[in-house]
Amino acid sequence: MLTKSGLGLAIAGLALAVLGVWWQYEELVVVAVAALIAIVIALWTSRIGHQARIVRMLPAPRVARGDPIRVIYRARNDTRRRTAAATIVDRCDAAEVRIDIPAIARDDRLEVVGVIPTRRRGVFPVGPWRLERVDALGLALGSRPSDEVGTVLVHPRVHNLQGPYGTMHTVEDEAMIRRVASDPLSGFVSLREYVEGDDPRLIHWPTSARMGTLMIREHVELRRPEFTVVLDAAAHVASEDDFEEMVDVAASVAVHALRSGVDVRLRTTAREFPGSARPLERNTQVLDLLTPVQQVPATALTSLPEIFRSGLDQTAIVFVTGPLGPSSTFSHTDRLSVIRVGKGAEAGRGVTLAVDDALEFVRKWKPWF
Repeated sequence: MLTKSGLGLAIAGLALAVLGVWWQYEELVVVAVAALIAIVIALWTSRIGHQARIVRMLPAPRVARGDPIRVIYRARNDTRRRTAAATIVDRCDAAEVRIDIPAIARDDRLEVVGVIPTRRRGVFPVGPWRLERVDALGLALGSRPSDEVGTVLVHPRVHNLQGPYGTMHTVEDEAMIRRVASDPLSGFVSLREYVEGDDPRLIHWPTSARMGTLMIREHVELRRPEFTVVLDAAAHVASEDDFEEMVDVAASVAVHALRSGVDVRLRTTAREFPGSARPLERNTQVLDLLTPVQQVPATALTSLPEIFRSGLDQTAIVFVTGPLGPSSTFSHTDRLSVIRVGKGAEAGRGVTLAVDDALEFVRKWKPWF
């Protein structure tokens, strides 16, 4: 295949040949023939096979969105002559990179590293790559394809969140739920006067005798807190770029809750990607659940009342939506925190926090929390 320079030389040679014949200038014809010979030699030399054996490796098959994919190419020349310099062309998710391979001496080897940028979540094939070689004059390009294809998982980016008193202050401290309980085995808090309807088993008789009135023991039940992070997957609430930021926010909140020892569930409003109704145990579960999630039309949505039709119990809900969201709501607003994420997101009635992207959410998390 001719390069731009080679194509230009071919056109110029053809024009010189026509003019030389027309004007009967032998010099122009000679120049045209020389150009043709140069092009033929360039095509021949560029197609000579590269003798080095090249192996590609993906050291990290999982990367965060926005982080580059690191690729290692190991080339070995087992022949008795020096190989020519070449270029490896690799691709992933419409991103194409070029990595130069210098000439390799005989019985020698080398290792080069390339990086491929990432812009969205998903499971993507890496490759197939091809080896390109341009002749010495830069007139022709030869290519040797490879059938080697790898796979990389691009998961959401998790941002480190801090509580109002630093990283050591956990979500659990803020979310602990204290409930009055009649169970004598629950935590004792204080004594109070007996009220009709109280359980007689809780009467503290020594204190009642001393005070001259019935006194009962008041207990509270300390329940382990729960968070349910819900991602709004409605296509009409956010653009594709804003949705990627929404997923990063949802992942960051869920992972922060896990690191803080809080039971966390992860749900979405997309029927195709329902999430997990059970508490998660590992950060990788959060990433794996959110990696394939895509926006869906209104006909494929699940509303908040449908998600929590079995009840709320002690769950606190963080609903991550786009600038035009939320796509649904329900009456339990005391349990619901709505976070709008995306360009132009504005706070409004029922909206706890509005940010342009995940980085702004990280900055506003501390004072909001």
